[in-house]
Amino acid sequence: MSRYCYAVGSLAFTIMLGDGEFDIQKSENGIEVWVTQMGNYMNMNTAWINRSTGTVAIVDPFDSERWVSALKEEGLRPTHLLYTHTHRDHVEGYRKMISLVPEVEVWGHEDASVSGLLSFAVFKKVDFTNKWNNQPNTTIQWSCGGIDLGVTHSPGHAPGHVTIHGHGVYHAGDLLFTAHSGRVDLPGSDPLAQWNSILYARKLLLNLPKEWRLIPGHRYDWIDGTTPDWVSIEDALKHNFSLNSPVLQQLEGN
Repeated sequence: MSRYCYAVGSLAFTIMLGDGEFDIQKSENGIEVWVTQMGNYMNMNTAWINRSTGTVAIVDPFDSERWVSALKEEGLRPTHLLYTHTHRDHVEGYRKMISLVPEVEVWGHEDASVSGLLSFAVFKKVDFTNKWNNQPNTTIQWSCGGIDLGVTHSPGHAPGHVTIHGHGVYHAGDLLFTAHSGRVDLPGSDPLAQWNSILYARKLLLNLPKEWRLIPGHRYDWIDGTTPDWVSIEDALKHNFSLNSPVLQQLEGN
């Protein structure tokens, strides 16, 4: 397993992760955060791990065999899957994970159960064992095995899209990338809902520690032409084009 961690001042940086390589960092309370990128679309996956309770909560696992293998090396096993949304690139690893770890809990938002949209190739069916049902642009707490996360319902890119934050990380899914935001021209997308979700996200990010990492759903270009695995919340608030769009001012004015 490859681990690349460098501390620079108060911020943590990484070289660009190769496919299936893991960056592993430990928060002050002992919760580990694993970050990796996987697949042709450079999907970013995040996991929160508490070794003392054996809890392993993974967001949108892409290559389930790689995840299970890497965790097994550490004496760990997935216990929870947390889905930001049900576009097929984000649930690519679902079936394999269920076959490898049948007892795993599968979490997603109620509105992400998109039975009426499964005829579109962009979606893939996921059978949630547990569901969140909070209203758009509200945040609820998800706690298990000493891991405490905020789950925000952020629709627009896809129905039932959520972002998840805690223990030094804001996992943005496809609401936000490092420099931009997710597309809204797909079946089930809603441009106005997306802008409202971005406005709420901006307010949420302003109240999180500036050194926390924003993990995007995919690794895309940053403002300097590089493709970092993440950026700090401080840098995202300063430079992400969508978080600084005049559209947000218009929404606030209304």
